[in-house]
Order: sequence, then structure tokens, then C-alpha cells
Amino acid sequence: MNIEKVVCDLKSQMLEDKNFFWNNPEPGLKEIKTSSYIIKRLKDMGYKNLNTDIYKTGIIATLEGKENGPCILFRSDMDAVIMDDTGRAKHTCGHDAHMTILLSLAKILIENKDKIKGTVKLLFQPDEEGDGGANPMIQNGALENPKVDKAFAIHVWSELKEDTIGIKEGSVMASTDPFSITIYGKGGHAAMPEKCVDPIYIANIIGKKIKEMAVLNVEPDKKVVLGVTAITGGKNNNVIPDKVYLKGILRTYNNEIRKRVKEELKNNVEKIASNMNGKAEIEFLGNYPATINSKDEAKVIQELSTKIVEKVEKNYRTMCSEDFSYFLEKVSGAMIFIGCQREEYYPQHNENFTVGIKPILIGTQLFYEIVKKYLM
Repeated sequence: MNIEKVVCDLKSQMLEDKNFFWNNPEPGLKEIKTSSYIIKRLKDMGYKNLNTDIYKTGIIATLEGKENGPCILFRSDMDAVIMDDTGRAKHTCGHDAHMTILLSLAKILIENKDKIKGTVKLLFQPDEEGDGGANPMIQNGALENPKVDKAFAIHVWSELKEDTIGIKEGSVMASTDPFSITIYGKGGHAAMPEKCVDPIYIANIIGKKIKEMAVLNVEPDKKVVLGVTAITGGKNNNVIPDKVYLKGILRTYNNEIRKRVKEELKNNVEKIASNMNGKAEIEFLGNYPATINSKDEAKVIQELSTKIVEKVEKNYRTMCSEDFSYFLEKVSGAMIFIGCQREEYYPQHNENFTVGIKPILIGTQLFYEIVKKYLM
């Protein structure tokens, strides 16, 4: 691990920042303490151009260099994971580390402002774990004034060991489309099924068809994860219900395949129900596209990563999803994975998941290397 002194010197402040975020976890769009803390830290550093009205608790700090050049955006998510039905939140996805990294970069940048040839935007985004804060921030002008040329984000990642950076060209995270299906039948006495339209039976046929639509044993870019994950309907042994509800998920690395499968899923669901004298409606509840890294930027980061760590994974990707994908639909850039797996492994969103100091040092160094590459 090769970390410059300017980054290592921030270690005590990194620990202070991370401890604050860890001890004050807030769910999406309720990151009040989190946002206030970040604003105060940025103002104390000397940042004057702060946009705190961009979207809910979101923040954009803009730093202009002494000379003209490109505008580079660095993004961190802010929200904690909601762990249970009580609404209890906890930083079990690593966003506390992401915010710490971005604040550390902010400190380095403002102390080297005279060397910057261009503009840096530091974007703190709410609600990544919820409905997604990326798209609203973009719609409210996050990529404008000045216009952003490239965008980068880091995600600490439990599947990669510490001292590892994962950076791949092309698709690195899947799209996600949770869906809800309502099946309408005709309820009645279970002793007289011939006088009913059984929505449970229709639901079984639809569920089987959905599982058959999944495409798994193909090259990764054509892989489709699709299935029913919940079913609700009926209460009594002797009553055929009027309605049944299904929930499920669609994931794929390919945005074109995603569009096609959504259309095919809708047609199949409606056709099966209609052929069985029922009716079905499907609603897609979210629409994160696949996260696709730009080829040129990914290659640059692969090279920069070798300066920091010995192990660079150039083919790693995950079926998890991220709303940073919206930024990469608009501008060139990359999502970068920083390994955080220690001797005892806990996956993201597990109660025992935590991030040590090493990934924070590595992430800060890598962001700094990107600034040096494009703006210094």
C-alpha cells in the first residue's frame, strides 16, 4: 500500500469524521445531522461555494482552480441502511467511509488550490439506499454550472480483500427493477372452484413462467436475474380469494436486455392471467440502470491503482446495484471498488459489517491520483 504523506497526515481527522458518521446513522432524506456536519467541516476548511439547496439534504461543494480546465465530479452517498421494521439505521454499507474519503479529498484539494487547472465538484448525495437521490440531483442541475466532464465514485466492498482495488471497463453493477404484480380473480367457496377464478393458481403459473424467463447460463453481459420473492393472498382454508399479490426483482448488466425483459415480463403476466379468465397488473417500483464504466477512464484508473496497491482486479463486478449509474449515463467516468474485507468476513448490510482505516486511506489516495491526472 503506497500512500502519500499528505494523505497519511489526515488519518486522525479521518477517524474523527468516520466515528461521527458511524455514531449518527440516518436513513435516506433524513441525513440532517450528517449534512450539517459536512457543511461545517467544508466551511471550516475554507469552502465558500456550497450548494445546499440542490436536493433535500444533498450538498455540492465547488472548487475552482487558478487555471481553466475540465470539471471533475466526485460523489459520496450519505444515508445509512434501514436495518429492520422499526426504522433503525446503521452504516452497514460503507457510506460512512465514503463521506470520510470525500472530506479528506476536500482538505487536500483546498490546500493545493493553486495547482488545480479546472474545477472540482464534491457531491454528497442522500438516499442511495432508498428511492435514489442521484437522479433528482442531476435533474436539479448537479452536472451543470459548470458542466461536468467526468464523474467518479468509490464503493468500499466486502467481497474484495483490503489492499485491493476493483476497476473494470464496461458494466460493473446490475440494473435493478423491483416489481409488484396484482392478480385479480373471482373469489368464492373452496368447495365450488368451478364457479371461481382462482388467483392463487394464476399466481403459481405466472411465478413459474417468470422463473423460466431468467437467463443465467450465458456470458455475464446477457445474464438476467429474475424471480418472485414474495406472495400474499388468501386467509382461510375454505375461501378462494379475489386477489393475490406478488413481488419480485429483475437484474441485468445490459440496459438493452433490461428494457426487453421488462416488456416481455409485462406481456407474459397479462396474457397468462387473461387466458385463465383473470386479470393481472404489473408495476415496476424502481429503475436504476446498470452501472457502466467508460472504457478510457477505467483504463486510466487501472493504471493509477497500480501505484497504490499491488492487487488490482480488472474483471470484478457484482449483481448489486447503485444509482451512481445515472451519472455515468450522462458523463464519462467510473465506479471503483475498494476492498474492505478483513480476516473475519461480513457482507454488506450485515449487522457486523464495518470498514477499517486502510480502505479510507486507499480511497483518498486514489481520488487524489485522479485529480493529479486530470487537473494538475
